[in-house]
Amino acid sequence: MFAVVPRYFDDSGLFQLADEMVNNPWFTRPTFADRALANLNERFGDSQIQNTDKEFRVNLDLHHYKPEEVKVTSDNKKITVHAKHEEKQDKHGYVSREMIRTYALPEDTDAKSVTSTMNSNGVLNIRVAKKAIEPPKEIPIAVEYKG
Repeated sequence: MFAVVPRYFDDSGLFQLADEMVNNPWFTRPTFADRALANLNERFGDSQIQNTDKEFRVNLDLHHYKPEEVKVTSDNKKITVHAKHEEKQDKHGYVSREMIRTYALPEDTDAKSVTSTMNSNGVLNIRVAKKAIEPPKEIPIAVEYKG
């Protein structure tokens, strides 16, 4: 009737619970594991993407990293964020972290216009302008007479 819920550590050292209680009505919508994972996503590496007609924008939570520990690169098709810090002491002992995240650029973005800023809360903001769309212009075409 009840399934055993195995526990294991993820890379950040926090517990995650496997959702193996599908047939138990007490754990349906949302399950305990769903709520736990949602809380983790809100706290670690949360990423928001906005793609408007004027720009492509990414906000990424990097509060564990200093600006000098974050590297943003771009080519014509993607943006890559690489954040890394060497081992340092925190309240639980020693920790080192590394994160690489890649975002595909929409085809209508200008890859040369990428900018990034990090605020005091550790949120990295990446902006990419959209390519200017040329309005259609009328071109006169000469009519040749052959008689």
